[in-house]
Amino acid sequence: MKIYVLHGFTDGLIDPIVSTDYEEVYTAMKTAYESSLDGVEQDDSVREYSFLEGWSAAAVVHGDWMEWQIAELELKVPEEQPAPSV
Repeated sequence: MKIYVLHGFTDGLIDPIVSTDYEEVYTAMKTAYESSLDGVEQDDSVREYSFLEGWSAAAVVHGDWMEWQIAELELKVPEEQPAPSV
């Protein structure tokens, strides 16, 4: 089973978001990225460092860096063991 973990930092480490649904995690990252830039005017010198891609995002707001990344992890689920006979 694959799980996806959104992690990163803004003004400190963010609480990770974990899901088996990539789209759910990507939407959380996109929302955080867009809200960090909401109402912020960037000049060309910092705009080039702000981006949103499929697995990561970064924003520079008033000289502060914010970054998000999605990790894809394989989670091994153990097979069910038969109940011991008595």
